[in-house]
Amino acid sequence: MDEIEQQPGTSGGTGPRPWNGDDARLARFSGVVGEVRDPLTWGLDLEDESLTGLADSDDPTCERFVRAYRSFTGEALEVETLRTRVPDDDVEDVVRAACSGALAAPLHADIAAPVEPDPSGAAGGPAGGTPDFADSFQDYRSAMRALVAEVDEAPLHEGTFAVDGDDAPCVRVTARDTTAVYVAAADRALVVTGPADLVDRVEVVTQQVDDLLTGKPRRRRGGEDPPPAGD
Repeated sequence: MDEIEQQPGTSGGTGPRPWNGDDARLARFSGVVGEVRDPLTWGLDLEDESLTGLADSDDPTCERFVRAYRSFTGEALEVETLRTRVPDDDVEDVVRAACSGALAAPLHADIAAPVEPDPSGAAGGPAGGTPDFADSFQDYRSAMRALVAEVDEAPLHEGTFAVDGDDAPCVRVTARDTTAVYVAAADRALVVTGPADLVDRVEVVTQQVDDLLTGKPRRRRGGEDPPPAGD
């Protein structure tokens, strides 16, 4: 996943730098992408902004524009924009994979963390030894299998999800209080993933990707421009 260059933003975290329009992949993504309107309202800060995928992939979910947010309490919420919509038969796989991925993120962080020597030998090994990585990896695999199985067994729900203030048909799954929602937006699709209560409260909107990355104010619905700063 390629990160887009960022600079300090108005939300206190990171914000967009001017978009290089010569970037072929960003040019292919020309159009709308999803974001959380006024993240600070929901206690969120933009943590990462990235583009992933290859244009020659047969996987319609490969090319994604991702905006990742982090709450002040450490909870993660992501709004992913898929460049193309997913065939109806594949929506379930996409939404379940998103939910599994969100739940697995802490496990990935744990297994990727450097293993520090235990000077006291408290873990059962000799002083100055290291924890058994093989045991840690087996624990990780077991936890992952249990997690994926739980998400696969969770019921899938069809309903609506608001984008730009309008309710749109969606498919969602919830496991361990984490929700993933797939919803169509314009000629694209959004996947919103995070804590169930937060996903249901945030206001998700779309914006032209070039406006978003160049930091232009979001145009109001109906095409009306926002008032100048300071008015």
